[in-house]
Amino acid sequence: MKNAESCRSLSAFNDLAENYGHHLPGNPTDLFDWLLEQPQDMVLMLLAFSAAHSVNAVEKKFTDRKKGIEQANQLGRALKVHMPDWFETTGDSYFKHVNRTTIELSVAEARGSDAELSVRAAAKKSEAVTIADRLVAGTGWIPAPVRIAPAELEQEFESESIAEDEQFPQAAE
Repeated sequence: MKNAESCRSLSAFNDLAENYGHHLPGNPTDLFDWLLEQPQDMVLMLLAFSAAHSVNAVEKKFTDRKKGIEQANQLGRALKVHMPDWFETTGDSYFKHVNRTTIELSVAEARGSDAELSVRAAAKKSEAVTIADRLVAGTGWIPAPVRIAPAELEQEFESESIAEDEQFPQAAE
């Protein structure tokens, strides 16, 4: 989702980008000298903001960049990021973009199997989206791709990945 008005995290990130742009010198060759004159907290905030630009936790279906997601999860855990503060599961942000089975399973996970039956009874996907939006609102439930994975799950995934690389060594190259 690229609409900052409906995405708290993107809106906050854009606000930071706008604020830091006013502080930095206009000429890139002056940047290093300018940084040396800044208080440590300003430099650390700029470094954190710059690092945030390099974090990419987007999971693509066909990618060999698995370490990026692991690193994003590690960073999220270290910073104690609470994802429901930054992402709200709604019809527009999630349910419109997944199939009915995923909608049903999501509602069951968020609200229980009785709630899932309400979604299943909907005649059209648009009705299922509306019902799911209403049922999940305010619960703080977020879909798995947006969650920060617990360290235990990553260790389990890494063990499986190592075993797979040993079984098919040419695939790991």
